[in-house]
Amino acid sequence: MIRYDVSLSMRLLRAVPVLIFYIGLAALILTLTPPDAWAMCMESLVVVGIIGTWRYLWLLTHVIRAAIFEHLMFPKIRFAADSLPEDEKYPQRLFFIIPTFGEKPEVSRQMLSSVLDESARIPTEVTIIVNAGSEEEDSIFRSAFEQHSSRDNVRMIFIRQRGGKRQGMADCLYAMTEMEIDDGDGLVLMDGDTVLGKGILGKCLPLFALRPELSAVTTDNISVTKGNFIYRKWYTLRFSLRHRMMKSQSLSNQLLVLTGRFSVFRAKQCVTEEFIAHLENDRIKHWLHGDIPFVTGDDKSTWFCLLRQGKKMLYVPDTHIYCMEDSGDQPLRQSVKKMHRWFGNMLRNNGRAIRLGMGRQSPFLWWCHVDQRISMWTSLLGPCSALWAACWLSPWYLVVYALVVIAMRMIYVMLLTLEGHRLSLFDLPLLLYTQWIGSLVKIHTMFHLHRQAWDAHRRKGGAQANVEPALNRLIPKMQIAFSFTLLLLFVAMIVGVK
Repeated sequence: MIRYDVSLSMRLLRAVPVLIFYIGLAALILTLTPPDAWAMCMESLVVVGIIGTWRYLWLLTHVIRAAIFEHLMFPKIRFAADSLPEDEKYPQRLFFIIPTFGEKPEVSRQMLSSVLDESARIPTEVTIIVNAGSEEEDSIFRSAFEQHSSRDNVRMIFIRQRGGKRQGMADCLYAMTEMEIDDGDGLVLMDGDTVLGKGILGKCLPLFALRPELSAVTTDNISVTKGNFIYRKWYTLRFSLRHRMMKSQSLSNQLLVLTGRFSVFRAKQCVTEEFIAHLENDRIKHWLHGDIPFVTGDDKSTWFCLLRQGKKMLYVPDTHIYCMEDSGDQPLRQSVKKMHRWFGNMLRNNGRAIRLGMGRQSPFLWWCHVDQRISMWTSLLGPCSALWAACWLSPWYLVVYALVVIAMRMIYVMLLTLEGHRLSLFDLPLLLYTQWIGSLVKIHTMFHLHRQAWDAHRRKGGAQANVEPALNRLIPKMQIAFSFTLLLLFVAMIVGVK
């Protein structure tokens, strides 16, 4: 497995210099802090400590659940799937729907080559439906297909993408409804910038034969990022955090998302009117903005359709895809845009998932949805309380908070190291960036659910935003201001003033 291409002992050995640096930094802070600084009153921060303890216990819950799934539950599933007779492991037919718009030609060729390579490893008739935005892109696929040696069991058809990615994928599913889909057929929905890891189909498809009640699976994501070094480290850290959360959720036989980069479905369930409608015309009603049609987040729409039906889903931690990314010329701005898109997709679906209750989803998964709403505020409670206490009580509170941050976040990233992540000197500040700036982006996005945008090279393929009325722009700003005022009032009540 890619996350374990370096042994645990080697990962821990590489972590030693990072640990020494941050322990030394904490020791330096302690040495430079005068003794009378510790005479300040700490009772005012007890409530913050209690909330922090609750959050870290929730983190520990995910760590334990992830370990149980990876080391106890999933190995049994893998052994049973591998033990199936060869003639029962794979579907008779497998379909790929690959929407792409404006991707770099080398990325498209690399992606298609991986699909053809993996298709050649299984005894299944494979149909690739290319949903590209132009004839020029189609020609890239035709050329790559004709030049590839492993295409004997593969046929390729082209359906032009019109009206954006969602409409294009729906058109592909409409075409599949005319192909007499069988109960055992499989369907892969994947992005045009995804490269498949070795053996991914051979590991995912037998799970459907083993578990007739299973509706969809998704896999680990590995970042292959060009450009800024810090941006690459940030993306790698995010996928390590994702890896843990997906394992924890999968212990309940359901997930919070079936990523659009690569997920495998039972094809029969995807050619229904309900499923196609979720792709083609998914929307929510908002009290201020009215109907909000979903532009991005097609993977959340397909996921919610299955969740509403109470379907089983599974995370496959021992196989992976490669996500081809580029930091661009403005990596900081690019990271914020990414978070805005991810969190927007999450929050637009979060409310309706909570309203489903626990009848269609496990209690744990339902609480995960609730926690998504809570965590954006609790992540800011610590830094806000420290700043408030420094202003009103003593500036040395910032020193205490800095020591707590170093200690707790180092434990956090060391747990990731035990789970397969390779520790970097930048992980601690990047973790703080992800939590604090990510919370600000979530809060801003929560009051601007109607704003949706693809990456720059895809925007021409999606819907364009209309000009907002002045009142629609003003009210969300007032909501944000009111929310932060309440947060500061809460901080003032628990921390106090002189």
